[in-house]
Amino acid sequence: MPTNTSDRTTVAILGSGPSGLACALTLSRSMVETIVISSDSTAPRNTASPFVAALPGMDRNSPAEVRAAIRKDILSYPFARFRNSDATALQDQAGGFQLDLSDGSSVFADKVLLAMGMVDIYPDVANLADYWGSSIINCPFCHGYEWRNTRWGIYADRQEVLDAAEVYRHWSNELTYFIDPSLHLTEERRTQFESLGISICEALPVAVNGTSGSLTEAVFSDQQPIAIDCMLVFPFQKQTELVTALDLQLTSDGYVGVDEGFRTSVSGIYAAGDMTYAGHQNTPTALHMGNMAAATIVMDLCFKK
Repeated sequence: MPTNTSDRTTVAILGSGPSGLACALTLSRSMVETIVISSDSTAPRNTASPFVAALPGMDRNSPAEVRAAIRKDILSYPFARFRNSDATALQDQAGGFQLDLSDGSSVFADKVLLAMGMVDIYPDVANLADYWGSSIINCPFCHGYEWRNTRWGIYADRQEVLDAAEVYRHWSNELTYFIDPSLHLTEERRTQFESLGISICEALPVAVNGTSGSLTEAVFSDQQPIAIDCMLVFPFQKQTELVTALDLQLTSDGYVGVDEGFRTSVSGIYAAGDMTYAGHQNTPTALHMGNMAAATIVMDLCFKK
């Protein structure tokens, strides 16, 4: 049960990215009291991105503009509050959940939505951070248009990147694959690459260089640099420390397992957004997931699940 210093709410949402905000908006329109917990000092994962793409009505608005617009909509209803803090612990207590916050306070909620996203693990490439989100991209659907018909480097450190060459070639026919030597490129696949006009470099770059914020080359430890205009990199990911401390069922590749209603393996805890799937992570998809999670939460409250 809540202590005398606890803030009480029906739903606590951890994270104010697209899925968390979409959930808060739908819960507000469903008249459900909600607290969104997220510290302003924690930079969103898409901070470096110049814009959010393919979001109907807000195409090419900045991530900050998208978040501000949704937050304004949420605050037009009297049901949601925002707490500028991070959750440091989540405990299952009789009748709900206690969340300890980094500011020393706590929140008691009947239901909890996890929407903190994932932690990206960037490859060890010098100067990568200088170009991340601009000319180093992680989603051709989000940012490939701006780099159409230019020289692409594909950072291939896993098999599925080798398997998707035909997709990347949709945006440019000037692809150079930088392939981790530990990966096996079959002769059949090598022939397919050659027939597509894809250049092959069986080494990963150790650094990237550029001018005026734009890439010009990938640098290698034992060969000449290769000229590129952009590079496609898919970072590996891990869960936040809070999630790993919970007794939640994860998928084989480390994402939070959820059912069709975004319920986790722990009754009363829901999860949405990038932390639940390794597929096409983007803002429109996360918004949809947050909306659907909110609908499930409302129905579970109504049926006292």
